[in-house]
Amino acid sequence: MIGLGCIYPQQLCLITGSSHLHCVITAKPTTAAGSWGAYKGAPLLTTNFAEGGQSSTGSILRWAKHIFGGSTGNGEPSTSNANHIDYKQLDNEASNIPPGSDGLVALETFQGSRTPITDPLARGALIGLTLSHTRGHIWRALMEAVCFGTRNCVDGLAAAGHECSEIIMAGGITRSDLWLQMHADVTGKPILLCENSDAPLLGCAILASVGVGIHDSVEDAVRSMVRTSRRVKPRTNEAKVYDLLYRNVYSRISPAITPIFHAIADLRGGGDLANQGELKTCL
Repeated sequence: MIGLGCIYPQQLCLITGSSHLHCVITAKPTTAAGSWGAYKGAPLLTTNFAEGGQSSTGSILRWAKHIFGGSTGNGEPSTSNANHIDYKQLDNEASNIPPGSDGLVALETFQGSRTPITDPLARGALIGLTLSHTRGHIWRALMEAVCFGTRNCVDGLAAAGHECSEIIMAGGITRSDLWLQMHADVTGKPILLCENSDAPLLGCAILASVGVGIHDSVEDAVRSMVRTSRRVKPRTNEAKVYDLLYRNVYSRISPAITPIFHAIADLRGGGDLANQGELKTCL
């Protein structure tokens, strides 16, 4: 967080990779179900931060890329040019499809849900499939699902008293212009990228510079050493479309199909085995 310059209230740092981690600086040391914290005196003695998370994000696109021909099926890259496909090609296909993926909506909770609803039995879904949907539609719907989930986390943190006005992002997603813009459009928040993408290393350097007296405080060191390289703003028209999709479609899917997720988990032995007899009777 310090290496990203995320030390002031209403700043949220979004660490991306196989999953998403959301850490927001807050003046309020309050807590609520579905979020972690707020932790008093962190990352600095004068601040607090709360966190949320999505269990599967970049890992979903890696899974989809493998299915679409990016690997041999065991996670290893394909040696056949005919079967190999890269992330940029899939992004290009998805970029030609309008927001909302022509009626195809996904849930990103492939490995359970962390924030704002904690449910280890939640699973992913693709809803609205038709014969007209292509590989690009599925790719875009999965990207949009991750962004909708991020907004859900941001909204959940805000409901706990931890609002954010900007998102500082780091990690693998920063290499996808399409996905960066999508995060801004869906959340309605500006996305900031830092000049130095190795936030842990820079954070260590900042703390060391204070420790040896080069800077008087962490705040002074952050002002001197952390620089923003890019600011991605939400686009008005796209943000309106995504807001409607989020409120009228995405936010209604999980509550509607959660009982089905739990029934599937019970049948596979991953849920409450005491209820299996009752489930068998229903079937």
